[in-house]
Amino acid sequence: MDKAPELYGTFDGSWFLIRMLPFLRLMSKWKRISVQEYAQRFSDPFLRDAFPLVADLPDFPMAGLLMMLAWMHRKSAGYPVGGSLEFSRSIERRYLDLGGQIHYRAPVAEILVERDQAVGVRLADGTEHRSDITISAADGHATIFDLLDGKYINSQIRSYYDELPTFLPLVHVALGVTRSFEKMPATVIYPLDEPVTLGGRKQSHFGVEIGNFDPTLAPPGKTVLKVMFTADYTYWKDLRQNPERYQAEKERIADQVIALLDQRYPGLAGQVEMRDVATPVTWERYTGNWQGSMEGWLMTRKTFPPFRMSRTLPGLKRFYMIGQWVEPGGGVPPAAMSGRNVMQIICKRDHKPFVTKTP
Repeated sequence: MDKAPELYGTFDGSWFLIRMLPFLRLMSKWKRISVQEYAQRFSDPFLRDAFPLVADLPDFPMAGLLMMLAWMHRKSAGYPVGGSLEFSRSIERRYLDLGGQIHYRAPVAEILVERDQAVGVRLADGTEHRSDITISAADGHATIFDLLDGKYINSQIRSYYDELPTFLPLVHVALGVTRSFEKMPATVIYPLDEPVTLGGRKQSHFGVEIGNFDPTLAPPGKTVLKVMFTADYTYWKDLRQNPERYQAEKERIADQVIALLDQRYPGLAGQVEMRDVATPVTWERYTGNWQGSMEGWLMTRKTFPPFRMSRTLPGLKRFYMIGQWVEPGGGVPPAAMSGRNVMQIICKRDHKPFVTKTP
């Protein structure tokens, strides 16, 4: 969609529907079947076990998996060389080139409101920044219930946070090893003969991402390995109250992961030069994501196709929300698209043309 849905007229909507008609029956069929259910159709026991791990999410619809595979086939989805940091830096460079200003290490404590109009923000250090329009790209729960003190909600917004499932939080273990994996695939998933308990949850398999596809991640002859597994937010939140126990548990998990990898790649344990463990509490601390969720609203058969969420809050003027908490399904592309859509809405309101250009 090349413009915000809020700006679609009768002609736009009709044309979009006409373009989608050939796919509606297919989408209707595959959105009702989960990946896990579809896997049971295979007669081969290996495929029955392995196929659900392609999209290892509870109740994930086959239609969602087909869309992801289609994006990859069309080369419209991929991995940014340099990883997420370089990706973020490219956005930073573009914004600064356009004359924008960025204030780092400046957490927002409150969205300032006067006569039901957002007029700026107050930072944690007490300084204030006034604005004609305030846009929050932050965590949705924190924005609505903390920064705005829950004053601008309705029953529908409340039901989102009471009823909708979110992506499960993760424990992320990164290792830097003195070893190359030239002939290995980028991702391998290994079943475990016996389940192991990692971070309070039993795991029946583990996947390792081998960073041999990005030469910027490690010097020649060395590789970054990444292992992630689902976690329990409450377990880690409670553990964080005791810093010593929290740190000890992180170290124990790193040891467990290294031992599991050493079984598959003998000698790896003695080749580890760097180890770093992030927990759901780390996710929460760095990103503000509600309950340490790694993304946003979970895509299930019930919530697919993605439903539209309002980018504004009832009763609050000159304020917009963008990002994964107003774009069910989450991820970087919808988050970027939501920002673009809001800028189109603002341009329309101010009677200005929406113009973009490639640097």
